[in-house]
Amino acid sequence: MQKWLQADNVRLIGITGTGGYGKSSLVAKVFATAQSFEKQVWATFSQNYQFAVWARWLLEKLGKATPEKEADLLTAVCNNLRTGRYFLVLDNLETLLEANGEWHDKTYYDFLLRWLSSHTESVILVTSREQPQLPPNSWNYCRWLRLKGLSTEAGVALLEDLDIQGADAEIREFVKQADGHPLLINLVAGELHADEGDVVDISAFRRNIFEILGLHRYDSQASIGKILDASIARLTPKLQQLLFNLSVYRPAFNATGAAALLPEQEVTQADLRGLVKRSLLQENKLESGWVFEFQPLILAYLKQQAGDLTKVHQRAIAYYRSIVKKSARTIEDITPQLEIFHHHCELKQYNQAYYILNYCYNFLSLRGYYTTIIELCSKLEKEWQPSIGDDYIDGYILISILTSLGYAYQSLGEYQIAINYYQQSLAIYWWDIGGCKVYLNCLIGLGNAYNSLGHYRQAIHYHQKSVRIARKIGDRKAEAGSLVDLGNAYNSLGEYSEETPNYHQESVRIAREIGDRKAEAGSLVGLGYAYNYFEQYQQAIDYYQQSLPIYREIGDRKGEAASLINLGNAYNSFEKFQIAINCYQQLLAIYREIGDRQGEANSLYNLGYTYNLLEEFQQAIDFHQQSLPIYREIGDRKGEATSLYNLGYAYNFLGEYQQAIDYLQQSLPIYREIGDREGEANSLHGLNHAYHYLE
Repeated sequence: MQKWLQADNVRLIGITGTGGYGKSSLVAKVFATAQSFEKQVWATFSQNYQFAVWARWLLEKLGKATPEKEADLLTAVCNNLRTGRYFLVLDNLETLLEANGEWHDKTYYDFLLRWLSSHTESVILVTSREQPQLPPNSWNYCRWLRLKGLSTEAGVALLEDLDIQGADAEIREFVKQADGHPLLINLVAGELHADEGDVVDISAFRRNIFEILGLHRYDSQASIGKILDASIARLTPKLQQLLFNLSVYRPAFNATGAAALLPEQEVTQADLRGLVKRSLLQENKLESGWVFEFQPLILAYLKQQAGDLTKVHQRAIAYYRSIVKKSARTIEDITPQLEIFHHHCELKQYNQAYYILNYCYNFLSLRGYYTTIIELCSKLEKEWQPSIGDDYIDGYILISILTSLGYAYQSLGEYQIAINYYQQSLAIYWWDIGGCKVYLNCLIGLGNAYNSLGHYRQAIHYHQKSVRIARKIGDRKAEAGSLVDLGNAYNSLGEYSEETPNYHQESVRIAREIGDRKAEAGSLVGLGYAYNYFEQYQQAIDYYQQSLPIYREIGDRKGEAASLINLGNAYNSFEKFQIAINCYQQLLAIYREIGDRQGEANSLYNLGYTYNLLEEFQQAIDFHQQSLPIYREIGDRKGEATSLYNLGYAYNFLGEYQQAIDYLQQSLPIYREIGDREGEANSLHGLNHAYHYLE
């Protein structure tokens, strides 16, 4: 704002936004701190004054002579403003506009046209809920700011200033719910103090945020609902219906998407731009063109007021089906399917939503979008609650949802939560071939989760059970996989270690017998892992190297990655660090190619870890700083903690102890949260080292 005030070619600055977002407060701050102006004048339009009334008032404020004839007032105002460097604020300009955007008194429009077409050192600053219509070339001399809510940090600070207390997480969540809306935050604070007294906790707030009353613009009974209703009431019936229909969209949409929701009338980009100018929509220009979206608070209100939108959700489903891509490489490519899932859920069409989820599952799982899987499955689990009585299909679907939740949480390192979901699945299986396959998946998941938790005997119990059932139903592929997992569990336990290669050898034999190249490669990886456990690294490497060409032959990129990561780990154990780095770099390229964010993060972590071993700490830091935001994005708490710890480790060795402390202090509560005692101990040890040398 300050830069705009000092720019030579800026004659008009406008701030737009719906009521209560703090337009006038922001301008008051600018007005109080502005410099180099001969005179500053603030005009608030509490009603639609005629131009003549306002012009006489302004000339008096400027200390200028007022002409007798009303027809001379426009010229007098323009000429006098050009005689010096003045700063003029026009607050609440929308009061001067009709519902259709026309001016109550067209002389204001003429004034702005003259102002923008003449040279002047003065500046006008406008606040308005609606952007006034001006000729396109006049924009060369205008700057417009569409005001959003406060940042979370600023909203929290405002609540503190208003003496509202509470847990940090609850306060931040409220600010997000309020969209950082300053007036709403003030209204809530006032309501709480009126009800609870001086000492108030945010947890005491229970009301509908749109119904809270308070003072705003001379109205002692103002509310966010009334403010938004006033803006919506100024729209034509067509635009009102369009606005409510658009509230079913979650992501940004273009004009084609908007038109699909109101097919009985022609919807153009101009209609959407009109809603933007009324501060009811936001717009952004992408390479593909203009897209539009709602501010969260406005969207929440529209959803609350919209009524029955069943037909609109159906139209949204039809629209997204029309833009589904034949193939997908990124999460954005399956946005249509994810939105179809959402709209089916809104219509309580949960069977259809499940089949969409089933379609997307392999893509999401392959690329490590486990938090998305959890979000989708949890929605079905909580809202649907299908019958598990005599309805085989509904019961099977519920088992599938619970098992998918278990797998996703297990992939994120939340092993106890995963176990709980697997156990729920086991309680509702059927003893037929289909049911047993699901049952097998649960047993395998439980075994691997217990193995990750260090409960090796329980892991062995479930893997032995899965081997027996796989043999009983003749599922040789599951038998081979279970044998690999059983051997790995025995390795982890450290007992009967001389027998564990037998499990892997048997799984290799079965895989070759049934001609399953993928299972054969997986078994070879398991065999390599067993010899790696015995510290027979060369034999481990031989088996990993046998698995690698098989995965490449069958085009299994994720299997190829599994071979490479184990090769890298074995070479690290062999202290052949440069060969390990080469394996991890190939691994990174594969995961980036297939879009596996979890794998990408793990590859970056392994590269950082290896450079730590080489004592090339700056390169280690570079890779860990790349892995950290990915772990945070996908919700992998253990990966996040491990990256933070390794950053602290590297900075410790570089002698940058304060930075080491910063990272280690971030890792410590995460390790405690997920119950990783070894990680907690490592972080404490690193902190002890850093504080010792920092002193």
